[in-house]
Amino acid sequence: MLDIRAMIGPRVESLQEYAPEPLPVLAQRLGRSVDELIKLDANENPYGPTDYTLERLRAFDQYHRYPDAQSRELRQAIGAYADVDPNSVLVGNGSDELIDLVLKVFRPEPRSTWLEVINCPPTFGMYAFYAATNDLRLLEIPRKPDFSLDLEWIGAACADGTPRLLFVTSPNNPDGRPLPDEALQTLLALPLVVILDEAYIEFGGASRAAWVAEHDNLIVLRTFSKWAGLAGLRVGYGIFSQPLMDALTRLKSPYNVNIVAQEAALATLASLDEARVNVARLVSERERLYQELQGLPFVQPVPSSANYVLVRSSVPVERLRDVMERHGIILRYFAGTALQNHVRISAGTPAQTDALLTALRELA
Repeated sequence: MLDIRAMIGPRVESLQEYAPEPLPVLAQRLGRSVDELIKLDANENPYGPTDYTLERLRAFDQYHRYPDAQSRELRQAIGAYADVDPNSVLVGNGSDELIDLVLKVFRPEPRSTWLEVINCPPTFGMYAFYAATNDLRLLEIPRKPDFSLDLEWIGAACADGTPRLLFVTSPNNPDGRPLPDEALQTLLALPLVVILDEAYIEFGGASRAAWVAEHDNLIVLRTFSKWAGLAGLRVGYGIFSQPLMDALTRLKSPYNVNIVAQEAALATLASLDEARVNVARLVSERERLYQELQGLPFVQPVPSSANYVLVRSSVPVERLRDVMERHGIILRYFAGTALQNHVRISAGTPAQTDALLTALRELA
C-alpha cells in the first residue's frame, strides 16, 4: 500500500501550522457575537475601504473573467503612487506571496548547497516561516533592547563575503520602530540582499521605494492590507531591480491577484484623499493611546510609527488577557517568546480606545 506520509517527508512534518483562531470561533468562546468583539490584535484598519472603493465593488460585474495576469493597470497606478517605475513593480497575493517568491528565486541549486537568511526578531513571523518552507538556513540575530538592529553582529555574520538575504521591517512589527537611513545604507554596503518590508510605512516614516533604482540588492515590499483596509482581499506589491523582476515574473503563478483585489486596489488609489483621512485618524488614535497608556502605572508603552503600540506589562499577561476577553477585547500576545510580558495593541476607533482604557483601568 502506498505510504503517503513517507512521500511527504520529515521536513514538511516538522513545520508549525500557522492557524489563528477564526473570529466566529473566538466570538463563540467568549459568548459574544462577532460584531460585539473589539478586535485590536491584527493591525487591521477598522474603517475599512474607502466609500469610493465600496461603490466600485458594488458596481463590479466581471467575476466571470480571469484577471490580468500581469496586473498592468494596477502596476501603473502603483508606480504613480509610490513614485517608481511601474516596470519595477510586481503585485502579489499579499506581501506573503512575494516573500515566498523571493526566497524561491534565491533558493540555491543544487540543493546540496545552502543559502542563509538573516532574521532579526522580534519581527514579523512569516520571514522565518517561509525560510522554513523553502528549506533555507535561518540565522537569527536578535534586536537590541531598544528594538534597533544589531548592525555590528550583522556585519560580523557577513564578514566571510558569502551572499545572504536579510529581512527587515520599517516600521518594525511589533514595536513600530522605523529604520534610520544610516542603518539601511550600512546594510546595503554588505554582501546582502536586503528585503525591506514597508507594510506600515503609510503610518509613519519615509519610504525607501525610490532607493531600489540605485541599489540592485534592495527589495521593498508594501501592502494594501493595513492603510487601505483591504486585508481580506490580499493585495501586496514589491519594487524590484530588473534582474529580479525578470526572474520573479517567470516564477509567479499566472493569475496570482484576483480580479476583485485588483479592482479594489485601483479604486483605493483613485480615492487617496479619503484613504489618507482614515490613516490620519488612526495615527491620531495611536498617539492618544500612547499618551493614555503612559498614565497607567503597570504598563510601559513603546513609541511607535505604525498603527499599533507595543506595551510591556508588569501585570501578569494571563490576568490582563482574562480581563480583556471578559470585555470582548482581542489583543496580540506573545506567549513563549522573549516578549511574553508584552502585548501589542492596534490603533482603533475612538470608541474602541475608550473601551480598551476602561478595561485596562480595572487592573490598576
